[in-house]
Amino acid sequence: MRHTLLFFFMFLTAALSANAQATRMSLGYVNGQMKTSGTDGFSTNTKDTWVSGAIYIPADQVRLYASNHIDSIHAGLASRLNVDSLRVWVRTSLTGEDLASGAISGRSGSNPRVAKGWNTIGLDHPYVISDQSEGLYIGYSYHQKGNTVALSVVNEPQSNALFVQLGTESEWQDRSSEGALAVEAYVYGDQLPKYNLTLTSLDLARAYVVDNGTLAVSAQVRNNGTETITGFDAICRVNDLDETYTAHINEQIPYGETHKVEFTISPAISSTTPSNRELTVTIDHLTEGSDVYMGDNTVTAPFEVVAHDFTRNVLLEEFTTELCPNCPRVAGFLHEALQDERIVGRAIALCHHSGYYTDWLTIPSDNDYLWFFGGGGSYAPAMMFDRTAMDGENTVCLPQSADEIVLRTMSRLSQTAYVSISINAEVDPNDANLLHINVEGERLKENFTAHAPRISVVLYEDNIKARSQASGGDDYVHQHVSRCVNSTWGDVIEWDGDAYTYTCDLTLREDYVRGNLGVVAYVWDYDTENPAQCEVANAASITWDKVANNIAASTLEDTTSARFYTLDGREVSETPRTPDIYLVKKGSQVRKVLVK
Repeated sequence: MRHTLLFFFMFLTAALSANAQATRMSLGYVNGQMKTSGTDGFSTNTKDTWVSGAIYIPADQVRLYASNHIDSIHAGLASRLNVDSLRVWVRTSLTGEDLASGAISGRSGSNPRVAKGWNTIGLDHPYVISDQSEGLYIGYSYHQKGNTVALSVVNEPQSNALFVQLGTESEWQDRSSEGALAVEAYVYGDQLPKYNLTLTSLDLARAYVVDNGTLAVSAQVRNNGTETITGFDAICRVNDLDETYTAHINEQIPYGETHKVEFTISPAISSTTPSNRELTVTIDHLTEGSDVYMGDNTVTAPFEVVAHDFTRNVLLEEFTTELCPNCPRVAGFLHEALQDERIVGRAIALCHHSGYYTDWLTIPSDNDYLWFFGGGGSYAPAMMFDRTAMDGENTVCLPQSADEIVLRTMSRLSQTAYVSISINAEVDPNDANLLHINVEGERLKENFTAHAPRISVVLYEDNIKARSQASGGDDYVHQHVSRCVNSTWGDVIEWDGDAYTYTCDLTLREDYVRGNLGVVAYVWDYDTENPAQCEVANAASITWDKVANNIAASTLEDTTSARFYTLDGREVSETPRTPDIYLVKKGSQVRKVLVK
């Protein structure tokens, strides 16, 4: 689980030497982010009115900057349409008098114009911060001539991060649960805090596995002081346990930067009761000196305790087509990543030929899966990792390197697998084009998905020669191509206690090269309304040699009207003499034979 706290960040102003110190910091909640498209629900259709937004900085955090001063405010507008004036202000209450303010208009001339995006507006006079200063509201107001959606709201919900007044006659509303306003106050001075780390977020492995005895922790730490920090302690406490666990982190974090740090603790948990626990992490004992503000150094996150887990594999799905000139590049990244020793054998790839038009390999489910793009249009190349939203709200992403694919996969591998998958398949003895598939497994707990878990089974094929791959060259071949599925959205699993058995049949076309085929099965959570809530719980796969081994071996006897194939699907022109295992097709029957 992720938990975000208030942060302050700073920028290096113009300096003449490498040793110059920061002389400006920024108070806000969005870390320089803003949205340049408006968000529904944060506007009014009223003409000739003022719309306002603000954030609140509590007094104890304001006073960290005593003896410094706020000179200007950075205000983000998502739209310039119908906006003719923009005011910024500092107040101690939303309806109180301005302590300091500044303004720009949409008129041309010597005055700056209101712009879409960031607007930096100087205050008429600086607001001097003292050690007695109250909490401050930092805000902006724009005048609209007609309907517009101009408040820039970032999807980072935090306490005190979003207050809105949608019209001059409207009441102020606290809507911090919906996002954070893109507004920041610039603080200048020579008394800026030197040592001030903030623990901005905490991510834990979903479960502590008693059999393994370790808990992986990932934290985002930001340096809000002017001095570079080279090390600190992460002090961890599990609720219901008296002992604390300390990890010393050697990490050089310059001011204004956020670093991800990872470590593992081994808490003395030997029972699954209680099954739901919490870990509290506090960062302290900075190598350089005492942290000036400990109020933002602690985050608590939940985790679950389970007795054991199953081996997890990660489902990697690629959107690709022959019309896409960039797709061979990302296919190359995927090929390289699958051979990386950090994930080899633990990542399962499937390719959907959709996203950027279609091609001769497209099947209906490939187009149906464009739903995962979220309705904002599709593109290729693109990938999904266990169908999880690993980039904020987006399930689909565009990896920029093989290493990025590996790191995203490793992140998923660190999560507990609550369900197991075992696949068996055999060709029907009376129909060479019918594949019987049996999938079995068990679960660690009943509600490991938000909705009834589903199972999908996919027949894929490797080494398919391209017909006309853009930017692919004459020798380009397609890998991991989805050939057919049991059902586009899978079938709901029927449980026998904590175990399940699922069977289905898939049809093999004559043109499928048998030795290049394989079967993938995955169990997942299907939220019909939200593509970002369809996490794959686990996946497994088998290659064709495992399928062929389910056909009873026999010796070579009557071969009249028979056709012979090697296990990789190549036809043998005459009765085979070389010792090996072959597939013999006679009529609609296929059997495996051993030539000695």
